[in-house]
Amino acid sequence: MKMEMITEGLRELLKDNNYNPATIKFYEREWSKIRSFLVEEHGETEYDMERGLKYLEKQYGFVTKYSEGSLPRQRVQLLRVVHMLEDYSLHKVLTRRYYASKNPLRLNEYYEGVYNRYCVHLDNAELSASTIGHYRSISTVFMDYLAQLGVNDAGDITMTRCNGYLKTQAGYSFKTVEQNVCGLRHFLRYLLSDGLLVDDLAKNIHLPPIPKGAKIPSAWPTEELKSMIAAIDRSNPIGKRDYAMIVLACVLGLRVGDIKALRFRNFDWDEKKISIIQSKTHKFAFPQFRLGREKDFHHSK
Repeated sequence: MKMEMITEGLRELLKDNNYNPATIKFYEREWSKIRSFLVEEHGETEYDMERGLKYLEKQYGFVTKYSEGSLPRQRVQLLRVVHMLEDYSLHKVLTRRYYASKNPLRLNEYYEGVYNRYCVHLDNAELSASTIGHYRSISTVFMDYLAQLGVNDAGDITMTRCNGYLKTQAGYSFKTVEQNVCGLRHFLRYLLSDGLLVDDLAKNIHLPPIPKGAKIPSAWPTEELKSMIAAIDRSNPIGKRDYAMIVLACVLGLRVGDIKALRFRNFDWDEKKISIIQSKTHKFAFPQFRLGREKDFHHSK
């Protein structure tokens, strides 16, 4: 897409989203410089991310300084400029990463009503507070995305538009994308139950083919876990506490929040059983799990 078309659309979106006039002027100055660069270097104004990065390197030595760790912090905003151009050329929207706390998303009257009803629905669901917070945020960003496309009725949501939203997640970690997919599915199911959607779009929402490995922590080998546990000094109360917490994580796979919430009533010492209600899912976890497997990781006291 040519710079003229990109910047014309972005300018209107920045104004519609109440960006500060000084911020808009900053973007316009950089757009003008990039356009001149494209004409000088390529004889045309067709834009893509590769050309944007070449501009930053020639104008500011951006890539070199970034690699060397010598890039001034205020210059990082320049990377937002080229990303914004790329994202608009691909998705025709201002993506969520460009909203700061001082410039929060503001839904129109229609979507504000949908959001408020969805929040009531979430508050009555058996979900953890953190999950409810994520779903609220994801629904807000999705509805803002729709509004920017001129889709101001939930009944006009299509699979194409849902997939378009998910494409804006490109570049994020697998976990972030997975979270957005789950949040979008939940919101679409709510719209269906509320009669705002006719078709069950959620059943057709799947994770896009993105690499998982780069940002997912690897599992620890058993020998490393044994070494870590063996290093804990259990001759004092703090060490015994740390040992117990780490064994619960290693053997049972309990989340940190669930370990912190454990009370003596969760343990049946006579039957050697433990049972809890998970804070994330509100479901029982390991109701029949027998204590004693810690011997698999046991070292002398």
